[in-house]
Amino acid sequence: MLRSMRRNTKIIMLVVALAFVGLMVFQWGMDISGSSSPQATGEVGRVNGTVISYQVWTMTYRNLADEARAQKGSALDDREGEMVEEQAWNQLVGQILIEQELDRRGISVTDEEIRLAFQTTPPPWLMQNELFQTGGQFDYDKYREFFSSQAVDPQLLLQLEDYYRTMLPRARLMEQIGSGIYIPDSELWYNYRDQNEQVRVAYIVLDPELAVEDSEVEVAQEELLRHYEENIDEFARPATAEVRLVAFSRVPGPADSAAALEEAGRIRGELMGGADFEELARAHSRDPATATLGGDLGWLERGTMLPEVEDAAFALGPGEISEPVLSRFGYHIVKLVEREDDRVRASHILITIRMDTATEDRLLGNVDRFERIALTAGMDVAVDSLGVEGRRLTLVDGSDFVSGLGSFPPAYYWAFHDSTLVGALSPVYETGQGWYFLQLEARTPDSYIPFEEAEQAVRRRVVLEEKKSVARGIAGQIAVDLRSNKTLDEVASDHELTYQTSTQFTRFDFVPGLGQGNEVIGTAFGLELNQVAGPIESDDRFFFIQLADRVEADRERFEQEREQRRARVMIQRQQTALDIWLADLRDQADIEDYRRQVFVPRS
Repeated sequence: MLRSMRRNTKIIMLVVALAFVGLMVFQWGMDISGSSSPQATGEVGRVNGTVISYQVWTMTYRNLADEARAQKGSALDDREGEMVEEQAWNQLVGQILIEQELDRRGISVTDEEIRLAFQTTPPPWLMQNELFQTGGQFDYDKYREFFSSQAVDPQLLLQLEDYYRTMLPRARLMEQIGSGIYIPDSELWYNYRDQNEQVRVAYIVLDPELAVEDSEVEVAQEELLRHYEENIDEFARPATAEVRLVAFSRVPGPADSAAALEEAGRIRGELMGGADFEELARAHSRDPATATLGGDLGWLERGTMLPEVEDAAFALGPGEISEPVLSRFGYHIVKLVEREDDRVRASHILITIRMDTATEDRLLGNVDRFERIALTAGMDVAVDSLGVEGRRLTLVDGSDFVSGLGSFPPAYYWAFHDSTLVGALSPVYETGQGWYFLQLEARTPDSYIPFEEAEQAVRRRVVLEEKKSVARGIAGQIAVDLRSNKTLDEVASDHELTYQTSTQFTRFDFVPGLGQGNEVIGTAFGLELNQVAGPIESDDRFFFIQLADRVEADRERFEQEREQRRARVMIQRQQTALDIWLADLRDQADIEDYRRQVFVPRS
């Protein structure tokens, strides 16, 4: 269809550019001018003098929050809400910086360029539309025929024009930023080879811990002290915070499970009465990934789906609908659409088990009451008044892990912040599992483990180093034996070591007995067939390896995939270049953040 190689290359690069710019738009949005009147709406911030209005920030935040809620399938907790807030701010700042840079560089787009892009590079959402596909592939003829019709909606044409007027300048900016990026064929080949070349080796391992007895080495107390002092950083003890945690769980109970089962039974009753499965799935299913598809799970094979759903689907006949099936996500109503050999196509409606509104309202009331009592009379009184239990935890500086909550940065930042005093009560924190209060009971500064406590660990390390010294001599003798034309298995027998053979592996695989990404793996790929190497010191052991087999990377297949690989690497390099460029642009920008003045702090 495109006869000129030069023109074909330009279009390929345009496709790559637009695909990459799609990431820019996804991450930073588009056409957010921030031009609303600060007097009318208030300002959330400024970027080089360009206003981020309250209205624009709120719209961006709500859009991102809606996406996050839809993906999660439930309300966002405090931590997730704060992450979305920061994402909205960064998106707007990045977008304004890009708009300013487009203006500074005078990058614009002509009507002719829009027409060319429209003809050669359709938007992704049109390429994925079944109307323009033949046999699952985009069909340019159908695309051109449709837009040649006089019946095309003018609003659609305006939407497409707006798309290209937004995307093309960004594609040109991206080309300028990444203009120096060049990916030679040799780099592509080496990357492909490293991923696909395989070897198999025979090997023996000399482990000092096993080969040298403790009685063969002597360690003086002075050596232990010297090792401790020379490696004192290894014995650093981070600061800790002792906190008391009180939790109000919103985990559903038996009554909630019964209510979900009742709802699932009612929906199944409607289905058995002739209701449309897809319509009820869109209306009631709480699986965000499939609800909009009418519950469609696609084609399933054994071992690819939840066992409960899978068993139900394979037990049905085409068109049949299961009883409600319980999994860890809730109750599923499964419909078998069709069966083909060892796979089935199925749909489902998911009814999650959730706490009922009345119970949650009572729980919220208790949370409010606890907070009021704790702030006025102390946590002990609040715990006794509501009959709840608290538990004591140790938080470690440098780790945001909280036992029972997992990763929870807000609690970590609060506990170790300089303004948090011993005895202080935290704000109430909300997650999908409930509400939490913390009280700081003690904080211990960072320090070093005393020698007396560390002595056993120090001794083990020093003894191991002495054993390695002895084993190094044994390894040297093995090397001499191998040079005297003894085989690897003969040497293994002479030194009472185990002769082993690996499976086929690539440079990136974990290999049992050899490890991953270490000197042994690297050496294996540099050997000729039957060549022996060693001793190789790795992971406190000594290895001798012999190349038993090599499977070369398929050069012909590489040639077939080369340009696709080049395009993928180009996008990755452009992304890196753009990240660096934008970070530098942001460092130089005058960014004023008024959010803490505009919004009431979260609590």
